[in-house]
Amino acid sequence: MRIALITLGTRGDVQPFIALGKSLKARGHDVVVGAPDDFKTWIEGHGLAYRSIGVDMHAFFQSPEGRKVLGGNVFAMARIWSKTIVPLTRRSLDAIWKTARDAQVIVYHPKTVGAADVGEATGAALFHVAPFPMFPTTAFPLFVFSGNYGSRLNRASYKLLRLPRLFFLPTVNRWRKDVLGLRKLSPFQAESEAKTDPAGQLCAVSPTVVPGYPASELEHIQTTGYWFLDEGQDWLPDPALSAFLEDGGPPIYIGFGSMTIGDPSALAQVIVDGVCRAGVRAILATGWGAVADIDVPETIHVIKGAPHAALFRHVSAVVHHGGAGTTAAGLRAGLPTLICPLAVDQPFWGRRVFSLGCGPKPQPIKRLHRRRFAEGLIELVGTESYRLCAHEVASAIAKEDGVERAVAIIESDGQKSAVK
Repeated sequence: MRIALITLGTRGDVQPFIALGKSLKARGHDVVVGAPDDFKTWIEGHGLAYRSIGVDMHAFFQSPEGRKVLGGNVFAMARIWSKTIVPLTRRSLDAIWKTARDAQVIVYHPKTVGAADVGEATGAALFHVAPFPMFPTTAFPLFVFSGNYGSRLNRASYKLLRLPRLFFLPTVNRWRKDVLGLRKLSPFQAESEAKTDPAGQLCAVSPTVVPGYPASELEHIQTTGYWFLDEGQDWLPDPALSAFLEDGGPPIYIGFGSMTIGDPSALAQVIVDGVCRAGVRAILATGWGAVADIDVPETIHVIKGAPHAALFRHVSAVVHHGGAGTTAAGLRAGLPTLICPLAVDQPFWGRRVFSLGCGPKPQPIKRLHRRRFAEGLIELVGTESYRLCAHEVASAIAKEDGVERAVAIIESDGQKSAVK
């Protein structure tokens, strides 16, 4: 089958699609991956065909406009909407059409506005992939809410996910008419009328980490297990990192990936002070700029980044922003975890880690305080139950094969639905 994998976002949004693409290609399928420009080399390095979807995520999030979007400043977003967001969206829509118009099967990330519309225009089989629970269920409310409000309200809360599409609807409607030859959608529809196959709602998370999802077979959700991309197995610490690792016990890993915040220097100082107060050793990853490079004591070693699967073999615990991919990597490694969330699904993962007994209560990154952070680090490394629970979760995850289950679903239901 000709299969287009379409994803938008940062590393954690792209990595699972590479893992899926490699497995599908190995099974003999013609696979193309549509993704942001900054991941071209990475995708092609894994032997997959690449197509741009018209945006460079790293460049965007490093720009003043991107920082405002990531920071969730609604008023700032309104000011840059017509000048920045609308043209970027239209460019991405055109690129997605070019990438997926010949596909028999389209597998798409929820952030990719337009992928389902292409399926509507071409008749391709659609598989909607979520890296976190976002398909409606009675089991629990949408990830932005904590608690449980009963089956009716839980399910109703997912209607909030329609709101972002409304903001893009004028742009999408012009594109649907001009490029796809489809009729415009009303605000009450807001979504493409293309029907995802009942088996085509794939949640790429571990059923161990998010149990009871879906609540019943009637919800037509497939919780496949994580889609891990095993890479960097040959990675070795450089001489400076090796010397640091050999100079004491296993350190804590601290990193916030692709997150960017307003004052990286202030955050870096809070982290350094917290590590010193806690009396622990740490590897500090600067990532895309959430943490600035500053002078650090001998108990902290600064790196730009490293493959999580390889680096996490050398650490005792992890502290991060709660991205879906980083959370999965830490739990897979059986490491106690402290999550410092910023936005979107990150608070959800913080609550899940705490509920699983694998780490302390999350500490939001915007309110991170050196004393509380130090207390969290002490609790993280000093609570034996966190380590035991993390090992139990890791053992369960090791028995799951999310990629192979997803491939089986796509092959079975994609063959039935493919029309070209």
